[in-house]
Amino acid sequence: MAGIMRVTGGILFAFAGLYGMVLCFGLVADVFGSAVAFISLIFFPVLLGIAPWYALLANGDFVPLLVTYGGGIPAFVLWGLAEKFDKR
Repeated sequence: MAGIMRVTGGILFAFAGLYGMVLCFGLVADVFGSAVAFISLIFFPVLLGIAPWYALLANGDFVPLLVTYGGGIPAFVLWGLAEKFDKR
């Protein structure tokens, strides 16, 4: 049971991170153009850190923020539950 929770949490964490990156990349490409968006991939943490907040404050769109920051919460809950099941 714990192994299933770990795998599910890992898949969820990877999916949320990759989908958040795609959303933020699209946002940067819309605002600054595709050349700057490709350059911003080098600065990956800055892209994921600032773009969701920009989408919320400038456009009122909370989805990139929810996916980028909120996607890790259920994954970490699953990892924590897996640790509890291992100790039993």
